Amino acid sequence: MSLLSIEGLVTELRNAEDRWFAAVAGIDLAVEPGQTFCLVGESGSGKSVTALSVMGLLPERRHRHPRGRVVFHPVDHPPMELLSAEQAQLAKVRGGAIGMIFQEPMTSLNPVLTIGEQLNEVLRLHRPSLGASERRERTIAALDEVSIPQPAERVAEYPHRLSGGQRQRVMIAMALICEPRLLIADEPTTALDVTVQAGILRLIRELQERRGMGVLFITHDFGVVAQIADSVGVMRRGELVESGPASAVLRRPAHDYTRSLIAALPERLPRPPARQPKPEPLVEVDQLSVHFPVRRGFLRRVVDHVRAVDGVSLSVQPGEVVALVGESGCGKTTLGRALLRLLPVTAGELRLEGRDITQLPPRALRPLRRRMQVVFQDPGSSLNPRLPVLTTLTEPMRVHGIGADDKERRRRAAELLERVEMPADSLWRYPHEFSGGQRQRLAIARALVLEPRFVLCDEVTSALDVSVQAGILKLLRRLVDEHDLGMLFITHNMGVVEYLADRMAVMRNGRVVESGPVARVLREPEHEYTRTLLAAVPRLASGDEARG
Repeated sequence: MSLLSIEGLVTELRNAEDRWFAAVAGIDLAVEPGQTFCLVGESGSGKSVTALSVMGLLPERRHRHPRGRVVFHPVDHPPMELLSAEQAQLAKVRGGAIGMIFQEPMTSLNPVLTIGEQLNEVLRLHRPSLGASERRERTIAALDEVSIPQPAERVAEYPHRLSGGQRQRVMIAMALICEPRLLIADEPTTALDVTVQAGILRLIRELQERRGMGVLFITHDFGVVAQIADSVGVMRRGELVESGPASAVLRRPAHDYTRSLIAALPERLPRPPARQPKPEPLVEVDQLSVHFPVRRGFLRRVVDHVRAVDGVSLSVQPGEVVALVGESGCGKTTLGRALLRLLPVTAGELRLEGRDITQLPPRALRPLRRRMQVVFQDPGSSLNPRLPVLTTLTEPMRVHGIGADDKERRRRAAELLERVEMPADSLWRYPHEFSGGQRQRLAIARALVLEPRFVLCDEVTSALDVSVQAGILKLLRRLVDEHDLGMLFITHNMGVVEYLADRMAVMRNGRVVESGPVARVLREPEHEYTRTLLAAVPRLASGDEARG
């Protein structure tokens, strides 16, 4: 008997115009004890709505279930129909028999309660027979089980004192502390480094095998699916277009949509023909260091320094993409911001087109700003929501004296939208009217509007669906090749590096530990840390072999 049975589930949501639409349109799936069912699809496909329907966590009076059944089969209790269950019944099941891990732990963990207090609260609700000392012991044991260092001390820490990977491990501990029969994990590793992600996937698998737990795992990463899935379901527009054993779906996808998703993986995109970049460096970084002071005491004296970037040297040539890879906290973004002179430099030199800009005052630096631009990870926070696209694109031109008048600047803006494959009527619209991928194209247009020679891209595709990501990567490669741009691309996605970059540099603890042509570093890494990073990358082929 299946642990969880979803039969003909229809979930309708009410939008701002008070109209109902089907977010989930009649799906069937089953999660077996001791196995993992991966639900895959792009944003808006209905994956998370399915999970929230199971848990009864959709907003009241904003959803309804015209048809369908969701039946949970605990081992030692009669089957329970979750859609029609009373809130009191669901409250007993949630966190106890069914655990859930959400995508962003900082929105799920209470910032004003310690880690220990939050885990203790779960035990108080679902294991009321335990005394205070037993709850503390079990809390420490749960943190130890998910590999939190020094768990006895960490119970007194607040969430903001932990790294992203540690916070996600705390969420896993909270979901598993009552030993649930079913675990629902909604994109639990999306924003994590590859080594942290590998550790968390391995941890979930180990706990699952030890406890015979069923797992419903929601993701858009086929590499992760290949590593952990027993069964796979592919969702599109609320429908389950394909499902079956993981080995069959991944090796022999039957539906065109599944095939298109797999073909859009960065490592499967056809690599553009290699071009020989111009020999003269566009940007040079020579022994660059950025140190942040550590102040303590009543007088806030400097007692130490955080060496965020410590003696880094690299260069970017026209027509070349250099990928900067490494885990969170290694100094990638700090190096990028220092390179753009957005952070003060402690030591070393920065040269733009042969000119030393390390110590240039702001007034002298301002004319050079148009030569180097940046595209950030989240376009929603870098595009002004109150300005139409036309103003976003023409205002920088006006400031830097580009274009004879507003008419010419409008013409340039329209041409630029065409270059980033956006319709001309986008000029009159606002950022919120576009999808995430379209907003990222607008952010790229905003960076190119001043005709820069160098562009810094900081994790610009990490939050995008694979098909949207593929379009953005192709666009960036074409722009670099057509306009001889130099690009520093910060990422932790090795598939993106393989498709987009010509050279790569691997950072760890503020230093570059290895660099060279992409093909050489990916296939014959010399540094142990690089080998560790590459071994942790979830790949469709290797994972499929391992699980198939």
